[in-house]
Amino acid sequence: MTTIRYRVQDVSDLPPAFATALGIVLVLIIALLVWGLLKIPDHTRLRSPAARERAERRKESQKRQKALRDRREALQRKAGRRDDGAA
Repeated sequence: MTTIRYRVQDVSDLPPAFATALGIVLVLIIALLVWGLLKIPDHTRLRSPAARERAERRKESQKRQKALRDRREALQRKAGRRDDGAA
């Protein structure tokens, strides 16, 4: 089994021009990989204006529904405390 130390020694035994070319190729591969990952389109972004508008309306509706739910629960808690005090 070869370890990293032996691999580094193998590369150090290569001619300098070949080792430099190998290093440049590895750096280019890494750079292309990073560039490719950065160029992947954002799949979470809504492209259609109509879809963006629907999403905005849905968000506002959910916000209103949450406010109504919170208010209803607060009123029920208040009514429950009132009933407990009368008993």
